[in-house]
Amino acid sequence: MNCYDCHASEGAATAAVAVCHGCNSGLCPGHLRITRPVVHRVNGTGVSHSPAPARQVLCATCHAAAQGVVLPAPPAERADRAERADRAAKRSPVT
Repeated sequence: MNCYDCHASEGAATAAVAVCHGCNSGLCPGHLRITRPVVHRVNGTGVSHSPAPARQVLCATCHAAAQGVVLPAPPAERADRAERADRAAKRSPVT
């Protein structure tokens, strides 16, 4: 499996070492983000969380979504949007 972000941004075939917990994309070491969420359990009146945090691997997109941050679009996606906007402007008559 190859890294999805490497393929999408550069067209490179970089081997993936992990899979994103959110979207299941393959990730290389340069594109993965590791978080340490606290595990909560229903445990009656006792301790309701694990004493050790878990490990969660996320891609940059899912990590930003979990943090509530908006990532800028990749250059190829920005160019596609601009091209679509240009085509739409040429089709619609200006009055």
